[in-house]
Amino acid sequence: MSAEAVFRMFLWGHRLLLLGRGFGADLHRHHAAQLCWALDGALRLRPASGSAWREAAGFFIAPDQPHELDAGAVHVALLYLDAQSAEYAAYIGTSGYSNVDIAVLLALPQTSPLRQLMASGGTCAQVEEAAQVILGLPADVGSSPIDPGIARAARWIDGNLQGPIRIARVAEVAGLSESHWAHLFVKMTGVPVRRYVLWRRLGAAVAAATRGARA
Repeated sequence: MSAEAVFRMFLWGHRLLLLGRGFGADLHRHHAAQLCWALDGALRLRPASGSAWREAAGFFIAPDQPHELDAGAVHVALLYLDAQSAEYAAYIGTSGYSNVDIAVLLALPQTSPLRQLMASGGTCAQVEEAAQVILGLPADVGSSPIDPGIARAARWIDGNLQGPIRIARVAEVAGLSESHWAHLFVKMTGVPVRRYVLWRRLGAAVAAATRGARA
């Protein structure tokens, strides 16, 4: 296999960004919403096997919508948003995609920060800013200053993804009651704790697969 990285991955508690060489994906669906762009060409997408392909620079795919994606050999940006997050609700409210299954997105401008991230990576702050720019949302959507207990619990979750994660134990790490912890976690992160754990496990699995692919 080529020494070139398969893709760059950036993971939050409520979204996942992949930047890299394109690939084909058979008919599938996922609960996350997906925004995908070709960085140097076009993508093909169809809602069912055997149906006509649509070709465009990018697509918005609503949660749970079946689709087949063909990116060929172009480089792509794939942004997945948790369907239960405050950020996704804000994006739907401003984009006008609330009643569509699949929509065509405009091509990314040559000055898009995603192109820079694809070429050379970036800091956490740069990646966060790029995500907000392409979504067209203010930087404070779905976020608040992180409570020290929530930050401590999030670090504990990241260190214990391989085993069972019980809310009572996480609340204990945070130094809060279960009910207060659950409410505060959603307020701070914009996503329920069980969804956060799912995304962190997904990210860990993708990172492990990437390391294996480059080995």
